[in-house]
Amino acid sequence: MKATYLYSIAIAIAICLGLPATGHTELKTEGKGRKLVLDSSQFSGEHKTRYEVFKKSCCQCHVMARPVNALIKGVTPISGEKFDAPGIKTYVVTMMRKPNSGITREQAKEIIKFLQHARSLVE
Repeated sequence: MKATYLYSIAIAIAICLGLPATGHTELKTEGKGRKLVLDSSQFSGEHKTRYEVFKKSCCQCHVMARPVNALIKGVTPISGEKFDAPGIKTYVVTMMRKPNSGITREQAKEIIKFLQHARSLVE
């Protein structure tokens, strides 16, 4: 009973301070500026596999900081378009269609799923 009481107080304090309550997840990153990357340890299972596809495909033309900033801010870096679920799909398809992107349709599907999952960690 005492532990439950203390837990309730901790939750109340967190709410008053504007801190996330239990069950909250967030997108973990490392580095700053152009060296900003996703912390790969936060992904497991199918998301870990999708992360590897994302990293290999999306970081051959630009630094990872570009899509990571889009995930965090919710807007694409150059056009300023929304980086929500539909925006992510549009963005990845556009990147896939660039000459010599090397991104296949199957890879694009996996990247879209990964980015949508990563974005959900921010929202």
